[in-house]
Amino acid sequence: MKTIFWLLPLLAFSHATAADTDWRKAAREFMAEQEIAPIEIQPGTRFEADLARDRLAWMQRVFLPPFEKHLEKWPAQAEAARSFVKQALMANAGHPDVDPQRPWEVMNKEGTALIKAGVDDPLVYWLTGLAAWNFNEGFTEARECISKSFRHKQLQEYPSVLILFLNDLKEETRGRDPKTPESVVKVNAERRRRIIESAVNPAVYKPEEDRLLYADAEFIFGTVNLNEASTEATEVEQFCDTPHFSPWLREMLQGRLAAGRTEDVHQVKARAHFLKAWELCPDRAAAAAAMINIVKSGNGISGETARQWFDRATAVEFDHYPAYHNYLETLRHGRHDSLDKMKAFYCACALTDRDDTAVAAAMRRTIDRLAYDSSDIRRVLSQSPMKEAAIHSCRLMAESKNVYRVWEHPWRLADLGKIAWAAGDYETADETLQQVPVPFPRETRRSRHLHLNGAENEESIRGESRLFALGLDKEWEAAEDLYRFDKVADALQSYQDLTARFQGEPPKLLLQRIAACKFERSFATAGKWLSLWAEPDLVEWNRFSGFWTGLKSGTLVINGEDAQGYIVHNGRSGTNFELMGEYEVKDGSVNQGLDIMVGYHCRGNSSHWISCMQWQDSKSIPFGGLRSIYTWPEPEITPPSGGKVWQFHIICQNGAVTFRLNHRDIVVGYHPFYQPGSLFEMPEDSTFGFSKRFFNANSRTHIRRLKIRRLEPPGGRPEEQAAPVNLAALRLGFEAACKRAIDDLNATALTEAEVLANELKRIKRDEEAAKMRAFISQLKSGRALTPDDMPVSLPGEVALDLLLRGYHASVNARMSKVRGEWKTRAQTLCKAAQNPQEAADVNLYISAHLEEAPGSPTEDPLAPANRFKWTPVAGEWTRTADMIAAGGRSGMQYDFNRRPPFQIDFDINALGSRRPQVILGNVKLAVEDAEAKTFGLYPQAGTAGVFTYQPNKLYHITLKATLEKTELLIDGAHVCDGAKIEGNVSFLRFNSGVAASSGRTEFHKIRISPLP
Repeated sequence: MKTIFWLLPLLAFSHATAADTDWRKAAREFMAEQEIAPIEIQPGTRFEADLARDRLAWMQRVFLPPFEKHLEKWPAQAEAARSFVKQALMANAGHPDVDPQRPWEVMNKEGTALIKAGVDDPLVYWLTGLAAWNFNEGFTEARECISKSFRHKQLQEYPSVLILFLNDLKEETRGRDPKTPESVVKVNAERRRRIIESAVNPAVYKPEEDRLLYADAEFIFGTVNLNEASTEATEVEQFCDTPHFSPWLREMLQGRLAAGRTEDVHQVKARAHFLKAWELCPDRAAAAAAMINIVKSGNGISGETARQWFDRATAVEFDHYPAYHNYLETLRHGRHDSLDKMKAFYCACALTDRDDTAVAAAMRRTIDRLAYDSSDIRRVLSQSPMKEAAIHSCRLMAESKNVYRVWEHPWRLADLGKIAWAAGDYETADETLQQVPVPFPRETRRSRHLHLNGAENEESIRGESRLFALGLDKEWEAAEDLYRFDKVADALQSYQDLTARFQGEPPKLLLQRIAACKFERSFATAGKWLSLWAEPDLVEWNRFSGFWTGLKSGTLVINGEDAQGYIVHNGRSGTNFELMGEYEVKDGSVNQGLDIMVGYHCRGNSSHWISCMQWQDSKSIPFGGLRSIYTWPEPEITPPSGGKVWQFHIICQNGAVTFRLNHRDIVVGYHPFYQPGSLFEMPEDSTFGFSKRFFNANSRTHIRRLKIRRLEPPGGRPEEQAAPVNLAALRLGFEAACKRAIDDLNATALTEAEVLANELKRIKRDEEAAKMRAFISQLKSGRALTPDDMPVSLPGEVALDLLLRGYHASVNARMSKVRGEWKTRAQTLCKAAQNPQEAADVNLYISAHLEEAPGSPTEDPLAPANRFKWTPVAGEWTRTADMIAAGGRSGMQYDFNRRPPFQIDFDINALGSRRPQVILGNVKLAVEDAEAKTFGLYPQAGTAGVFTYQPNKLYHITLKATLEKTELLIDGAHVCDGAKIEGNVSFLRFNSGVAASSGRTEFHKIRISPLP
């Protein structure tokens, strides 16, 4: 018996060895079928690790001299600082000899300790921020370090390439808000400028460092359209012709320049440059890698293949990533058998067993491309020998002793579990994932190399792995079919039967499905409000990423970790529903905001949704808008602000979205675009959720008082109203449109007001509740309410004040939209008039009813009638009949909507405050130097003057905005002229000062008047 037990490990080892041999044999046979040769490591080849040594030597040469000079100020920390900088530079370069006991987490602690000890140096700030970002996406800490480095006076003592690296880190950490095409162009232009500035400086890149320079400079060719004549294209051409560059570098740059132009004649020129570069330095892989693309475009030398150039590149540098990338793209290029070719290429990479090289990145890229090009990556991965090759490679990386792989072990292990699950090896997946903590590591959660269906989140991966490993796959798939075909009651019973099969704790996936079925059974009754809860186990929710928790009160909480967070509700809410709730950002930046996801669904390998967004800009101005992952938010409406609490109300009907934030319309009946020119489709199996690309570190966002109800589908889109044929029809049509808009608004506001009234009664705010009830009665009158119809909110009556502000702004916005639409119809009618009198009558109606009401010649912003035009956007403000006042970094906006010429008069008293401002579009009255205490207009025009003021003294300010300039007068005396105000000024912004201000600013007797 002992002998048998002794033989078991040996038998298991033999079986594993045989299995390893089998998949390798099958992989080679598959490669032969696809004519993909093995990738061989040639004697004497170099690796990226060797180039990392060159990169480290370069960074030490350019950065250490100024750093050593600065270290003289901190002798006690000099040794620790040198050690930290060396290790961080080595890790950043990918140097193979880094200290394995000092991963990014340790380096982050070391850098932070040095900063706390007083080491005040731009290089230390950059590397500490880099460590924070690489360790845990420490957005706040990274950005703080970047900011300190940029502001440091000694930054100029370092070569300009440090600014380039700082900008790169800044851009990588930028992710709170989506990027516009304009911002991308701007960022790329700045990076191109910095690269060129550094590259042409011989002190930064010596001639023998030309390989590093080329690797760094390749970026610029993707930032300019080289097919069109432009200043930017000329700039790149001149850079490529820099006289002191080495011959090899000049050939490579000229080749990239020509390759960036699409005509064959330029591709032939590129070929000549790359061939010359290869002739000059045949021990460098870059030219051979570039030739792969030339062959792919059909402009290679007759008889030569892309594989030949791939082999030449890898012969001199085995893991030169551009060679693998370019060859992979060649296999994809216009081939009906591209999937099989790419699978064979993956097997060739896997057979090298070099997980410690850049081949690992090439394999990840290959899976990414397979997922992108196939309709089902799981089907691709489940086919032999791809299945065995992928699992083997992931296991190799998870078990690797390479220092960087050891640092990556937690997420490499999770990747093994995910790949095994996707490939259908559920036993391996279940066994592996039991070793991976919940939730998945950050890198795994953000990994896109599988392009999995969005519904296949962490719980579904873990749950399916457990169920299938136990042989319950048929029962599970039968239950899923019932659920998929809306047989919710039968599906619920099947899920419960499966749960009963487990003696211990069942997979959370089963509990989530049971919760979804129970929700949908209750949700089926149209018009019935359902409260949504987030219990501590979160079984009603699917957590995709982020640290989400549920409280006993039912509140959903996201604990910010300076990273993204996504969660969606389990139940299907479909196309017609109404959702209400509120959220509060605690212990974090007020600028954070939140996205409410609607229409979330999965098709193929992609998930789709629309985000109802709230965010704040750098000036703490709140905005609301709608966007998809492919569009920029619009229309960017400023809702009333009530501090850190935001109430949202969303109505979806047949794909049209109404989104209200703090009782202000953001969009009404809007059909959003998913991509430019393509309307978003909201299917019946969609749901809703919450997300943000970054939740601030140590913040807690509470989402509460959630409720939802199903709406009956409308009877189709309302028919387009026929164009009016005469003035009577115009009048009747316009009045009917106004009534529809107001009836809809009043009904929506009534729903919100009743919720608020009940809550005020519950918390015993009886006076405010009574005012709310009075407003509810007015809403039932069937007309648009004016400020005179509304109760007056007192300080502290935040709920009532927000509702009144939101309603007032929404009335104005809806009426403005209706007037605009019917003005267009009226103008069409006017053009078609049969006689001059008919046209004159229509024009008279337009002037009387359809034109925007002009502002009064003289306006008193502090008058009671204008109370809803004021919006606090930051800080705590006091507003009286003749004054507004605040302290610190506070801002207040006034709805202005005027173009020059106009004049603004007010009295200002800076009671110890620093840097008060009044902003009028592109021009501002400001104190730019807090120590000098001077008022001026900015941006300044020429040698404009400033006015020195005394704190705690009242001054009369006059701002005259003419068509040519802006003029500043103080106490009747001319101070200076500034730039002209461009276009319409939507808001006047009054800022009391900066956050460090200990005093306050008062603005008295504000008056607005026209100028001739």
